[in-house]
Amino acid sequence: MTKLFTLVVPQWQGAAAGTGPLHGARSMVRILGADHIDATVTVNEQSVPKRREGVWYAQEIGRHIRRSLDALECAQAKQVLTIGGDCASDVASISYLNKLYDGNLTVLWLDAHADLNTPQSSPSGKFHGMPLRLLLGEGAPSLLRLLPSVLKSEQVIYTGLRELDHAERLYIVEHSIPNVPMCHECVDMLNTVVKLTRRSNVYLHLDLDVIDPADFDAVSCPSPNGFRFEDLLSSVAELGNAFPIVGCAVTEYQVKGEAHEHKLARLLKTIRTAMTARERV
Repeated sequence: MTKLFTLVVPQWQGAAAGTGPLHGARSMVRILGADHIDATVTVNEQSVPKRREGVWYAQEIGRHIRRSLDALECAQAKQVLTIGGDCASDVASISYLNKLYDGNLTVLWLDAHADLNTPQSSPSGKFHGMPLRLLLGEGAPSLLRLLPSVLKSEQVIYTGLRELDHAERLYIVEHSIPNVPMCHECVDMLNTVVKLTRRSNVYLHLDLDVIDPADFDAVSCPSPNGFRFEDLLSSVAELGNAFPIVGCAVTEYQVKGEAHEHKLARLLKTIRTAMTARERV
């Protein structure tokens, strides 16, 4: 049985708007329980804001990528749950798993935002709007050099995407990246689109702002007209029954209260169950 390796990357520098994502990651660790954590990347709580190659805190973000890769390679991890941190916390995990599975990986980007900016197109210079573009082989050179592999656009599927910059829209159209609705009735559609990639393994990048703020608004960038929380749980469970989920990340949580923690506990349990579902078949 493959051991689920849980990596905590409490990075906040990608969002560059305070340490909320760091405390969100720590809260999720408490919810999961320390006995479920295999490695934690050390992140400075205080950082001097410097912009390099068009990216705020690029040097520290690069350090987090290296430390994440060191932990994954040392453990020879084959199945990874990443607890973030901001939306760029799992860049290393995705690149590592893509290399491990020799590109036989479909990445579901469950997010209200496309995260496809380059340092040149980004209106803010914040890296949490750039991680997928970096993973597709474009971005700050010093960060790109750290990645053991990059994705092809045909490996990517969006789910829940609804807020984009113009440059991101152009990229999505030019590369024909699908955006599949996520709802109780849409699970079969999502499964079909994943099958069409003809890749065996699935990675779930889950930015919690994919959820409608009416159900869950403890996020860095809440976005209206998202998906209902119960639909997210059922979709993750169905994906776990249909495909091997070799990686998942939960990102952008902002500590808000007990009701949100209760929902997070349900979500994390559902994810862990989905990631082991195929082994029980």
